[in-house]
Amino acid sequence: MTAPTPTGVDRTLALEAVYYSAPMPRDLATLTILGAVFDKVYFPGVYFPKDGYDQAELDKEIARIKSLPGGGGDPAMLAMLSFVKYAKVLDGFCQFEGDGSKAFQPSGISEDALTEFYFAIHGPPATAGWRPMIASSHHKGLPGGDEYVSYLDPYPYMMNAVTESGKRSIPLINDRPAIPILNFDTTTPHDDAKALSTILAIECAKLALPTCRS
Repeated sequence: MTAPTPTGVDRTLALEAVYYSAPMPRDLATLTILGAVFDKVYFPGVYFPKDGYDQAELDKEIARIKSLPGGGGDPAMLAMLSFVKYAKVLDGFCQFEGDGSKAFQPSGISEDALTEFYFAIHGPPATAGWRPMIASSHHKGLPGGDEYVSYLDPYPYMMNAVTESGKRSIPLINDRPAIPILNFDTTTPHDDAKALSTILAIECAKLALPTCRS
């Protein structure tokens, strides 16, 4: 039995969002909540392969990196590698928007814009003329083929998430209170059906789901 073709009403009522906090769900508890509320969640500039690599060898590579002094040094990279195995089953729900045909994709954001974004979050520099060093993107090849994971550095990722949200007219989702969403639109969503639907869906999920630890 095939699933029914979505109608115009189905598409109108579908809840979509752009994830702002990180280039992948921060943990499985977050992924569960996203799945309970939204029909699709976008992750701009992120690429995960669905196949074309060796999962057993990848598990060995993750273990090797963890065994290095300091635990591998880059928690974000380890998290991305550990998430690869979920990408295929989440296809259609987690929409990773990176282009798999183009490795080392630039963020498309100027250095000056990224610097201003950084200072808007963290405040002005203590030393005049100081500028943060912000990478554009990160990449790691996977064993067993030519595939890789690719994702933007945190600040380019968050800026692209804000842009994607505006382009698609869908809300941003942020589960990190310490990282503000810089939005100069101060209007309330009283006439925004998508925003109101999202707020109601999240509140309903809070009521329906039991309180549990992550």
